[in-house]
Amino acid sequence: MSRGLGSKERAILAALEAKDGRVSTRTLIEAVGTQGFYRSLNSLLKKGLISWIKEHGGPNCPSGLVSVTRKNILLVDIDSTIANLALMKISAYHKALGHNVFLHRGLTIPRTLEKPEMVYISCIFVKNRAAARRLAKQFPESEVHLGGCGINLSTTLPEDIEHLMPDYDLYPECDYSLGYCSRGCLRNCGFCIAPRKEGKVHPVADIYEFYNPKFKKMVLLDNNILALPDHFRKIAKQIISEKIRAEFKQGLDIRLVDDKNAKLLKQMRILEPKFSWDDVNDEYMVMRGIEILRRNGINRSMFYVLIGYSSTFQQDLYRLNRLRDLGQRAFVMIYDREILKDPRYASMRSWANPQKFFPKCTYEEFVANSA
Repeated sequence: MSRGLGSKERAILAALEAKDGRVSTRTLIEAVGTQGFYRSLNSLLKKGLISWIKEHGGPNCPSGLVSVTRKNILLVDIDSTIANLALMKISAYHKALGHNVFLHRGLTIPRTLEKPEMVYISCIFVKNRAAARRLAKQFPESEVHLGGCGINLSTTLPEDIEHLMPDYDLYPECDYSLGYCSRGCLRNCGFCIAPRKEGKVHPVADIYEFYNPKFKKMVLLDNNILALPDHFRKIAKQIISEKIRAEFKQGLDIRLVDDKNAKLLKQMRILEPKFSWDDVNDEYMVMRGIEILRRNGINRSMFYVLIGYSSTFQQDLYRLNRLRDLGQRAFVMIYDREILKDPRYASMRSWANPQKFFPKCTYEEFVANSA
């Protein structure tokens, strides 16, 4: 992957794209100026991003002919459940260089696909790791990059790609802006990879790094933005100003809710904020958070409820019942799928997750009616 393009190099590539990827050196100089021109041109040539026929003659191009090297880039999204942000940024990067970018979803690659010079494979879930590695071996003549949480936790995007505007055209069904305003978490929960992957909680951007004005919805992937009060206030005010419908996909930390951030959540028009209740011992803080939200006009929230980690069935059912009694919604998150062999847990998930049963009947009533 080409890294660290200078401003002049980017200007040259942009000028080339404006002229359909092929133009005389003289015309390029007129477009971007002479200062540092040939140094940047030679740099692009060494990186394989352009071709330069210096001996090309003719009245319009006495100094040569420059053209973009149009590589074929294949992006493979193995298992993302929403638009893959990393692949969207990689796509933006390569399209800016004039490359042809193709997205494929799933593990089966069509034989008719044109041979790519570079392949990026994203694997989110560990269960697909072996299959992803086998897929990578199908491209022996390509430069292959294999990454994602399912492969390892250390792979990150280069800085000159990380902060690019995502290519929303890569996923035509995507009707929302997508990104991070913060990374990391102040907690150290044994079931969560966020601290190991992203470190301590820290700000990384405001919404304008990834906000597309044609969308009125925004999905934020932050792990614990309430741990950064000043940054959260800044982001909240931006969202309020733009009149965006925001969703904190990963959930917010109910233990950090106070009157100040609850008022902002209400002003942000988040119809149903997402939180989590992972440990039965956090009951006091969860109840306190719900009361603060209600005091500020938010009467119902969605709670992710972790099961199969360090709790018993009765503790799991207790948390769900407490939330139900308070008029909240719940979504069961399974840590170890082996527990689904126990029909009680399978019924628990079927009762809570579809949302149509949970508010209307108890677990016991659901099981009785399902028999």
